[in-house]
Amino acid sequence: MYDLKKHYLSNKKEIITTINKVLNSGTLEMGDEVDKFEENFSKFCGANYCVTVSSGSMGLLIALKALNINNNDEVITVANSDIPTSHAISLVGANIKWAEVCEETFNLNTKNLISYINKNTKAILPVHLYGNPADILKINLIAKKYNISVIEDACLATGAEFGNKKIGCFSDMTVFSTNPGKVLDGIGPGGIITTNKKKLYLTLKKLRDYGRKDRPAKWPVKSHIIGYNSKMSAINAAILNIRLRYLEDYIAKRNENASLYKCLLDSKKIKFQSVLHNARSAWRNFPIRVKNRNKIYSSLFDKKFKVSLGYLPINYKDICYNKIKNIPNLKITEKISSEIINLPCHPYMSQKEITKISKNILDLI
Repeated sequence: MYDLKKHYLSNKKEIITTINKVLNSGTLEMGDEVDKFEENFSKFCGANYCVTVSSGSMGLLIALKALNINNNDEVITVANSDIPTSHAISLVGANIKWAEVCEETFNLNTKNLISYINKNTKAILPVHLYGNPADILKINLIAKKYNISVIEDACLATGAEFGNKKIGCFSDMTVFSTNPGKVLDGIGPGGIITTNKKKLYLTLKKLRDYGRKDRPAKWPVKSHIIGYNSKMSAINAAILNIRLRYLEDYIAKRNENASLYKCLLDSKKIKFQSVLHNARSAWRNFPIRVKNRNKIYSSLFDKKFKVSLGYLPINYKDICYNKIKNIPNLKITEKISSEIINLPCHPYMSQKEITKISKNILDLI
């Protein structure tokens, strides 16, 4: 939802120099650049370990695999996320238990979370929607009580904080996306998994590379478990190392933009996504809720504003799930999803651009 060319030009010289360095090294897959980024990102998040993968979607799948989640197991998640959240659960053969969200934060509602837990529940997969942290401490407290795992979907929330700690250090595993357009992005698909548990870390490393423990110089190379080809390229990791240095500045600007939107769109006819008092959103987008959503969206779209409707249809109403039984009755999820418009909130927006979008919205409500 922003001009990727402008993003590239902001550190063009560094990027070109880095790409040339990697190409001249002769190592284009894994290697020192990937090792360096994994070390830097784990320090950034305050996590013990970091494993890069080929995408956030693969990160979710591999994280579930690392917990040996499979047939007859259940995983609790939300239905208002991007479809890969649910797909990952389905791809490991587990059953999805879609839970209701909080009307204020749009995230997993911890007040009735226990009602979704049963003997088959193996994990909770909360989503930090649009970069806004869910109540991850309460979620982990509940999970610990019932001896179930937590995998955070932080694909839109790199650099977000909860209680002055970065998202990525709280749960069994946290998955991030570095695809172009994300809060921290490279030059192609990419993902990251953080964990504090060495056993999971070693399993994740094997799963991303055909089940291999390492890559010795001398063959044969043995696969210890069945795994995937889900490695990050050296060039992508090198560019992520550059952009990680600027990430705090990017997020500060996103928060400034969000504050300006709130000031300019101060109307009883517009609802904002609430951020918990001890949290900081990464504001991948700035979502608003309005009653006449389709009319406003169509007008903004026709005027070439880079707006979107969020994740529609909600997961259990998508075509791939049209044969599921026991469709959930998630009234709040459906209500929010029918009212959301996502406004651009990227760090290259000017006050003039935000003012122009806001004025157009106010003229339409």
